[in-house]
Amino acid sequence: MKKTILITARLTLVALCAIACQRRPFVEHTTGVNLILKVNTEIVNAGDVPLPETMRVDLFDPQTGKVRYTDYISATGGYIYPAPGDYDMILYNIGTESTIIRNENSYDNVEAYTNEVSSFIKGQIAQFLASRAEAKAERGKTKADEVERIVNQPDHLFVATGHRVSIPALLEGEEEREVTIEVDAHTVVETWKVHVTSVIGLQWVQSAVAIMSGQVESTFLGSGEDSDEVVSIYFEMEKNEEAGMIEGTFHTFGKHPGELSELSFDVNITDTGGDEHHFHFDVTEDFFDNPENLIIVEDPIEIEEPKTGGGGFDPSVEDWEDVKTDIIL
Repeated sequence: MKKTILITARLTLVALCAIACQRRPFVEHTTGVNLILKVNTEIVNAGDVPLPETMRVDLFDPQTGKVRYTDYISATGGYIYPAPGDYDMILYNIGTESTIIRNENSYDNVEAYTNEVSSFIKGQIAQFLASRAEAKAERGKTKADEVERIVNQPDHLFVATGHRVSIPALLEGEEEREVTIEVDAHTVVETWKVHVTSVIGLQWVQSAVAIMSGQVESTFLGSGEDSDEVVSIYFEMEKNEEAGMIEGTFHTFGKHPGELSELSFDVNITDTGGDEHHFHFDVTEDFFDNPENLIIVEDPIEIEEPKTGGGGFDPSVEDWEDVKTDIIL
């Protein structure tokens, strides 16, 4: 009989402890949040670009900066279901071709950048790079131990951020309510146009590529600050027969604020005979007070008619000459 009473007493104590330690429901639940997103696709020199298909949403702990929740929504918004709490938030589009994101798990270090151009492209423009480096050294612009990084131009990256975004908890018995957050996303990439307006011998231009120096290597999405590294951007140009010029468009995270002495625009033109022609222009002043993001190079350049039709092989036919010889039968 004593044994039975002891078991009953212990069971009663366990039951009381379970009631005393019971969690409140809101600690275990997530909260549905209607995230309304507006992406500004009107971009200088790019027109109205298409909306991205998918946006990534990251919520970070404001104290540690570590990511606590990740989800994916459309470019117009969608529902996310984080645990209640206060967060710092970053949204950006995914699936870009050239723009790469790294350090996604840390609010202060989420960074957008692009890779260096491929070895194939470097091989294609090897003569251009050598001529450009030589000209730069002659101008005294080469620094000791300087290694120039030539990178792909970035795709437009639409970013929205929020600080101390509060996700409330619903207490037990509280009626459901909709939590709505509205944010705007803007591109962190600029689009610039370059016009070389005075080209003599435009008909002899077969192709053209260019390099723009003094640009920012990358940008941090959380703070909106640019990195300290400097890169040069490679891009292609084309002929505009009607306007009598060559023109091109490049994307950049922006002009590097520390590059004030010379922002160089170098263009390499291949003529219809296969020969290359390198031209250098100092466009430093064009990056200041230029809301149109348009660089106009008015200095004339001349492409002479190639001496050969291509590759150095120039077949020709001379006049016939009479040749007399005896044939012994």
